[in-house]
Parts: sequence; C-alpha cells; structure tokens
Amino acid sequence: MRWFKPGIRNSISALLSPELRKDSTEALEPVREAMLAALGEEGIKANPQLTRKLKYLHDAHALWFARAEMVAVLSQMHGEALAVHRVQSLSPVFQGLVPKSLMDSCRMRVR
Repeated sequence: MRWFKPGIRNSISALLSPELRKDSTEALEPVREAMLAALGEEGIKANPQLTRKLKYLHDAHALWFARAEMVAVLSQMHGEALAVHRVQSLSPVFQGLVPKSLMDSCRMRVR
C-alpha cells in the first residue's frame, strides 16, 4: 500500500518546485553583486565553482543558503570572525526577498 498517492506527491512537488520561487533578475542582481563583492577578487579566484553558483542561482532563497559556502571560503582566507562579519553584512540586500523569519534567525545566532 502506498502512503502517498501520486497526485498528492506531484502537487506537493509542484508547490515546492524552484520554478514557483523564481525571482526576477532585476531583484536578484543587486544581491549577486553584493555577494560577489563580499567574496572579493581573491575569493573569486580561489573558488570559481562558488562564483559560478552565485552568478546562476535563480532565486533569493538559493542565494541566501549559499552564504554558508561563502563563510567557508572566506574563513579559509581571512579567518572565521571576518568571514561571518562579511556575510552578515549582506543581510540588508535580502530585505523583502526572503522571509523575515530567516533574517531574524540569522541575527539571533550571531548574538
């Protein structure tokens, strides 16, 4: 016996699919630019895979969660404290693009 009927599974998948959360390019471009600027030339050269990812992610949520990778890359180059500070400074560019609860939870962990 199946736990989930195919129709229910497909409708849930449709609700969670990235195409529904696709943000406009105009809204994401300032976020991308800020993230690449925070990564810096050294970080861009050190990790071209992350750079490509930041350039081509299609929604604000994906970019928000890519911040963890940025912390890892920046930590190797500059230390964890500076890495976390740089990534935390990106929060204002996500205003209105990700839920307030995500932004609040980020602030609570740092303090």
